[in-house]
Amino acid sequence: MIWLAISSGIGEFSSRRKKMKVYVEETNRRLSLLRTPTKIIDWHSAGNFIVQTPKANRFEISEELSLALGTSCAVLTIKEVEQCLSVSDKAAPPQDQTEVPWTKGIAFEVRGRPITTNPPSNPHAIFFPINTRALGVFKRDQHVHSDAQEKADQVGWGTISDDISGAVGGKWTARSQARVQGLIEKARKRIPLTP
Repeated sequence: MIWLAISSGIGEFSSRRKKMKVYVEETNRRLSLLRTPTKIIDWHSAGNFIVQTPKANRFEISEELSLALGTSCAVLTIKEVEQCLSVSDKAAPPQDQTEVPWTKGIAFEVRGRPITTNPPSNPHAIFFPINTRALGVFKRDQHVHSDAQEKADQVGWGTISDDISGAVGGKWTARSQARVQGLIEKARKRIPLTP
């Protein structure tokens, strides 16, 4: 069975001074030491993995991956992520703030209880419902005039993840919609017959 794992707290791998291929090889070695058939078979950008395992229990898979990766992650089926993307695709950006550049994204629950209400908007983002374990996000970006200013002004998806975790409890991890779409496309290309 194929699962998608979206990790918490893994940023650009340049900060770890490892290429993604090496990072995945090391993680798979750790998984083999756990004597599990679970393994990462591909990835799309930092912290977004395509996982193959005969196991059907997402919580068991998440625990194994967390031990091997050194951080927790949300584990979902391709279909579940596609359903989140379908809802997110239909969401229109806030009407009353047309001058603000928005980046659409999705936050996934890593652990905690299902949510029934959205977190309140904050200076970083506006949220919209997807389901009880996923939230849509409009991340507020800044108009910038230089690369240095851009790095100083932009809020990352890690900040959005922390904002949601603080507002609703549990642990959440957020990604841009483009990254989530890229993970799905790569998973479908890698294993085109997976339902």
